[in-house]
Parts: sequence; structure tokens; C-alpha cells
Amino acid sequence: MFQNLQSPIASTKLSLAINVFLLVLKMFGGIVGRSQALVADALNSLLDIVANVVVWFGINIAKKPPDKGHPYGHGNADTLAAVFVAVVLIVTGGYIGHEALDSILNKNFNEPTYLATSAALITIIVKEILYRYTLKIGRKFRSQAVIANAADHRSDVVVSLGTLIGIVIAQTKYPILDPIAGLWVAAFILKQAVKIIRDNVHTLMVGSPEITRQDDIKEFIINIDGVKKVRWIKGRLVGSNFFMDAAINVRGNLTVREGHDIAENVKSAVVKTFPEVIDLLVHIEPDED
Repeated sequence: MFQNLQSPIASTKLSLAINVFLLVLKMFGGIVGRSQALVADALNSLLDIVANVVVWFGINIAKKPPDKGHPYGHGNADTLAAVFVAVVLIVTGGYIGHEALDSILNKNFNEPTYLATSAALITIIVKEILYRYTLKIGRKFRSQAVIANAADHRSDVVVSLGTLIGIVIAQTKYPILDPIAGLWVAAFILKQAVKIIRDNVHTLMVGSPEITRQDDIKEFIINIDGVKKVRWIKGRLVGSNFFMDAAINVRGNLTVREGHDIAENVKSAVVKTFPEVIDLLVHIEPDED
């Protein structure tokens, strides 16, 4: 199942398997160890599993080649999967916060046992390792869904750390701190969800690549043989890839064939040098000088 761990799909499969393990561990530790915060954390793992499945499908759809209905490919499926992860986090955070607040208001809390402490500690260690690995894969393949998955893992680390602190203090005869830790869990999850949505809505709105990146490409084009000037350059994000357009000035006395060859040379050079650029449409204009 994990023959090649250096791919978005493999990282998602590994995340899925580990989340299943942690779901069982935290649910057992929370129920038997009498920790409401850990049970809430287990619910977080359950929805992480749902998110992993959606990311899996999103990555597979994003890899499909362009077709008649989607001439720019299916890259935004990856971004949609990332947004879905955020929605799952919002639902999780809202439910956990509600349950924790209800326990505090009704004074319905117990003193956790050391079984809950052990489960929370194991979760922190496993999730931190998984976060570092998943983030590395997400950045390597520029997959927003995998990066969102990594952000979810990091939120789980902070959540479980808050859970652990609440459990340990609750064991010192202050059991109310266990549901308070549950509120901490909820607040952090909601904060992480907002960040993921903010990071991905730009792509869904067909936003442009970063200005600095466009400037890098423009500067590169200016230095290509035959290009006198770059009048303008613009682009749009589709998933984690760029589709760019540029207008360049060439000598006005060139033949159509010569102008076409320069445009093709510009396109091939940019695509080769900037892997994130899937296509570049070059518009040729005569240089007025």
C-alpha cells in the first residue's frame, strides 16, 4: 500500500491509516480514561478520516488531463478538496465547542486517568511526524489539498497538546479543566479552518499567481533572443499550476514565421524553466522603435 511514500496519494493513504489508528486509540483512551477532551479529539480524528478520503478523490481528479468541458484541466479539484477539509474542521470545531461548553455549564466532568494521558502523548508524537512528512510532500508537488492535510495534522498536534495539558491539570483535582481543554481544541480547529479557506479562495476565484512570480517570469522573457520588450504579463491559477498570457514586442520587419518561432521559443523556455507554468500564450506585437 505504501511502496512509494513520496507522492500525494501515498501521503494521503498513510494519513488515512494513521487517523484510523488514532481514532481507536483516542476513543478507547477517552472513554476508559474518563476524558471528555480526548473523546472530542477522537471525533476530530473521525472527521479527519472523512477529509482524507475527499483529498484522495480530489488528487485523483486533479490529475486528469484537460478535456472539452475542462480545457484548463481539473486542477481545482485539488483546491476544492482543501476547502472541504476546512468545512470538516468547522463542523468538528463547532461540535466539540458545544459539547465542552455544555459540560462546563452543567458541571458534568470527571477526573481523567493516566490512560488518557498516554493516548494524548502518543497522538502528539505521531501527528508531529506525520505533519512534517505530509507538508514536505505537499510543497514538493505543490498540492493544496495535501498542504491543507498537513495543516490539519499540525492543528491536531496543538489540539492534542492542549488536551494533554488539560488532562494532566484535571488529574490534580481540577476536573473542570478537562472540558476547558475541549474548548481550546474547538477554538484552534476553527482558526485553522478559516486559514485554509482564506488560502484557497483566491485560487477558486481564478486569481493571479503572486506578483513576484509574475515579475520573475517577465524578467526571464525579456532576456530571450528576439524579445525587445514585454508589454504585459498575466496569469491564472488552476489548482497549483499557472496558465499564463504575455504580450511581447519583436522587430517590426520580421516575417510571420520568424515572429511565430520567437513566440514558440519563449513558450518552451518558460515552461521548461518554471515547472508550475503549464501553458503560456504569447501575443506578438511589432516594436514601435
